[in-house]
Amino acid sequence: MKKYEKILLSQPFFAGIAEEDMEKVLSCLSARMQEYERGSVLFRQGEKMEQMGIVLEGSLSLEKEDFWGNRSILAMVEAGEVFGEVYACRKERTLNINVTAQYRTKVLLLDLTPVLDRGEGEGPGKEKALYEKLTVNLVHILADKTWSMARKTEYLSGRGIREKVEAYLSAQAQMAGGGDFIIPFNRQELADFLAVDRSALSRELGKMRREGILDYRKDHFRLLAADRLPD
Repeated sequence: MKKYEKILLSQPFFAGIAEEDMEKVLSCLSARMQEYERGSVLFRQGEKMEQMGIVLEGSLSLEKEDFWGNRSILAMVEAGEVFGEVYACRKERTLNINVTAQYRTKVLLLDLTPVLDRGEGEGPGKEKALYEKLTVNLVHILADKTWSMARKTEYLSGRGIREKVEAYLSAQAQMAGGGDFIIPFNRQELADFLAVDRSALSRELGKMRREGILDYRKDHFRLLAADRLPD
């Protein structure tokens, strides 16, 4: 676990937790590491996920699959990010998504029961204070997830492919602090994320490049006419 100490200490869930307290906290949360090969499904629709996960290496996709097997990507989870926090808080709920490894991936699974119980039985000492801090951090993570889902609703509310692409790339530029950035999707994954046809997406990106709105190479994008994109 020492190898991943830097990732864990920078993870918002552990904000305010001192390095010397990490081992105790991880033990109390029954932390266990799991490794998955590329393409492996960690958790499937209809199953229960009773732990929150943190990606230590690799990346995951959170995917929705309909009755006919059509896939849409809800989000990508990169190294240092969390997943499954909503289901870990509501253990009676079953998953409505698949969690799939995009590459060979290592994750850390945490039982949030002590956090949800806010350290009951620990007394007024340091341990209880640690749980209370983790509870606040968890609320912040859930709030950020709600914000992210609201942003995706904005992307999908566009009437056409161009409007969806513009909304998504504009948001990525804002998060990157400039018009030069890398997105976490290949072309098929971006199409699945925006719920559009891949060929149609590629054609629209080609048009936008010819019109001087943007340039790109694989997952690297550069916005050339920011005034043409929505705020």
